Amino acid sequence: MAEVTDTLAHGTARGRRDRRHLTAALAVTGALLLGACGGAGATPSPSPAHSPRTTPTATISTAATPTPMPGSPTPAPAPTPTPPASDLMAYVAVSDGELVPLDVTTSTAEAPIRIDPDPASVVVSADGHYAYVADGETATVTVVNLETGTIGTPNQVASDATLTALALTPDGATLLAVANPTGYDTGSVIPITLASGAVGSSIPVGADPVAIAVAPTGGTAYVVNAGDSTLTPISLPSDTAGAPLSVGVNPIAIAITPSGDTAYVLGGSGAGTLTPITLAANPAQDVVGSAISVPGGAPAALAIAPGGGSACVLGATGVGRISLPAGTALWTTFNASYTAAAFSPDGTRALLGYTSGTSSRQGVVVLSVGTDQTGTPVSLSGKPSSIAFRP
Repeated sequence: MAEVTDTLAHGTARGRRDRRHLTAALAVTGALLLGACGGAGATPSPSPAHSPRTTPTATISTAATPTPMPGSPTPAPAPTPTPPASDLMAYVAVSDGELVPLDVTTSTAEAPIRIDPDPASVVVSADGHYAYVADGETATVTVVNLETGTIGTPNQVASDATLTALALTPDGATLLAVANPTGYDTGSVIPITLASGAVGSSIPVGADPVAIAVAPTGGTAYVVNAGDSTLTPISLPSDTAGAPLSVGVNPIAIAITPSGDTAYVLGGSGAGTLTPITLAANPAQDVVGSAISVPGGAPAALAIAPGGGSACVLGATGVGRISLPAGTALWTTFNASYTAAAFSPDGTRALLGYTSGTSSRQGVVVLSVGTDQTGTPVSLSGKPSSIAFRP
């Protein structure tokens, strides 16, 4: 999956909420037992198998063979009505602590699932059975069993830090959590091998890490460091960080083309730019290209279509769908502040999260890629911070 997604930014960077200049050391703490338990265009309306890790510092219950957590799991409200299996489903993490199942086929928000105070990132397993949600304030990860509607107890994975992004490796074997220290010093990536429940040692990256993406081969993960305007490659499964690449001012999001040939980093100050990085088998040979201007105002989020020929770039004043690699605007609207995006698995639709500037204060809207028309906005109770489709 991986997208990632995830993933997504507040202000100039998703991980920058209330910047407190404290010096804090990041540490993996405690026992981690993540229970997998049982309209118009102008109306706003996305490898090689990993080797088991042998030196875990904590454990997480496996999603493949879920085990009960201590105590009773919390039941999630059942969708009303239960969407047909054929319907396209997405899951939206919103700032008021909820994960909202969205039937994209009917543009209907189902009963929300209560998670933690400030969900920052969500990813869905390749089989569509589980959602993993990172909380941006409490540094916890929660597993939601989407088949049974049960929620595991939130479990803390770092201290004196926030979690800003999650990614799954393409084989679904490893969950990568990006941890951002309270003082915005050197951050880290925490790898969790889901089959065994092993949590590997944290991998140091750059300052103020805010986003992550994994190459389709599964060989390399790339972490965006907003604090020092760099991109850190991590070789998988050895979990070795390489030399950082300079990727321009205020980088806040990353996405990789399905072919794995190019990564794009969204950033800029005031106006958005998209910087292409030509990827090589050896990350040391990756080449950073020239940035192109993109619509949307102060950049916030990025998603690349499954075909790789277009992308959605989101910002504080609008959103645009652009061609790749040229960056030509195919469709734009400047009627709201947009915060999160994801393409459907077949690439026919994009789900765009927004706040302000609309008839509803915050919500999501479906963009039909074939016609570049948007449907009726779906109101949500909080600001969308991350979106993941069910495969």
